[in-house]
Amino acid sequence: MRHVVNFGLLFAFVALAATGVMAFVLPFSTVTARVHIVSGVAMILLVATHVAGRWSYFKSCAVKKKKSPLTRGTLLAVLGTAVGVVLLAIYALPPASWLVDQSYEARNRAQIVRASSLAGVEDVGARARLIVRDSETHAGMQLSVHMNFRAEDGSGSINSGSSDLVPAVAVWAETTNGTMIETLYLDQSLAFAEKVEWNGSLTQRDHILPIWRHRYTSISGVAPTGEVDATTGATDTHRFALDPYLVAGAGNKFVVCVEINPAGNAVEGSAGNSKASIQDAEPSLLYTALVKVDSGQRYKILELTAYGTPGKGQLKYDLAKVAGAKGVVDLLLCKLEGSTLPPGDKRDDR
Repeated sequence: MRHVVNFGLLFAFVALAATGVMAFVLPFSTVTARVHIVSGVAMILLVATHVAGRWSYFKSCAVKKKKSPLTRGTLLAVLGTAVGVVLLAIYALPPASWLVDQSYEARNRAQIVRASSLAGVEDVGARARLIVRDSETHAGMQLSVHMNFRAEDGSGSINSGSSDLVPAVAVWAETTNGTMIETLYLDQSLAFAEKVEWNGSLTQRDHILPIWRHRYTSISGVAPTGEVDATTGATDTHRFALDPYLVAGAGNKFVVCVEINPAGNAVEGSAGNSKASIQDAEPSLLYTALVKVDSGQRYKILELTAYGTPGKGQLKYDLAKVAGAKGVVDLLLCKLEGSTLPPGDKRDDR
């Protein structure tokens, strides 16, 4: 049993160390986190087994005896050091804070995009996703966006010969004047760096989802070039969270936006789909729906509104140029549910 525990501790330690290093130097990964957590649980069980088998040793160290292998002062020093290290980490004090500042997450915080903790995503099919945004209060409403994509359009594959790939997607809510309220979902492959691998090339995010990226500048204060835009970012008069809009009886309305980029589709008349021209050839498609919270209409289908050109946040409305890419979407549907209007309030059905 002793050998099993010893080798188990070794393997668990190696897994913890490896995933710890990966979490430090690489973008967040659910796989890395999962392995780290499972290895941690295994380590706890193995350490507990080890301590139980050596209980007499630990007891002799803790109880003052003439033949104790460890002095009381040394034991207290070890315990104090351990507690001190934990406190430095908890309160982000040097040198713990210096170490964390060298991690990938800290060094690239301006590029990393995470949706609200109240937003979740579920793969409900091979080419379908469900985005759900809960309200922070029980009185608020829940917004969900169901996305279903086709493998092919009428002219053939939408993904440069591979119909298994789901298009790059961003989902967000914005005000009726075009100011982003909150990003509800962004593909994880695009969430951790401004330049990502796209169709075999290192590509800027604003060449893949240009409309979302330029809208996002308004709340992040960081332009696609990495420059800080002092004129954007959170202000005292605008809260960049969806919760105030998910309240019935206040006449709230907002726009749900879904931008997709089906790899391999080009704007008609562009340079084509070769790797050398990807950044000039890939349009993104913008689907929108106006949501009036008090209208009583709980379902809204998002409709194709415009397309975006790589590197530019402007909306283009000549949809005939992206006719070949339209077939990627089977259904984009948003739904409001939860709280109802207070008694006596009238619904706005306009």
